[in-house]
Amino acid sequence: MPYVKWTESMSVGVPILDSDHRALFRIVNQLHDYAESGAQDDVLGAIFDNLIAYIEFHFAREEKVMQACGFPALAPHLEEHADFTRTIHELRERYTGAHDPALTEELLEFLKDWLNVHILIQDMAYKPYVLAEDDTREAALVVPGVPHKSP
Repeated sequence: MPYVKWTESMSVGVPILDSDHRALFRIVNQLHDYAESGAQDDVLGAIFDNLIAYIEFHFAREEKVMQACGFPALAPHLEEHADFTRTIHELRERYTGAHDPALTEELLEFLKDWLNVHILIQDMAYKPYVLAEDDTREAALVVPGVPHKSP
């Protein structure tokens, strides 16, 4: 059974963002599964690093979508992303060389709580704006750091 599970009630109305969210859940589940199996710290560290990279990629994409749809609460949402990213980086720093299963459990609980609350509350707040603007789907296709060509 997955540690965290994405459900249709978490859909934000932009398929690629929903796909990003499902990918984040898969990474968290992978981290959990490897931690439960007693994997070596370097394996867990690599998964952790993958999680950080994907979070930063996803946040950049999601922020473009919120800008494109004129989401009025963009600034506090950006701050929430920044706070989360800071916390994840702090946990990663503490994790490096710690060899502490309690820290892995702390990370997993933090991720589980944050993903569920953030998606179901903060991300749902932009859903009506996304659904009202056709341009948001195009904005979601712009991959941060990669030149975009219209189809």
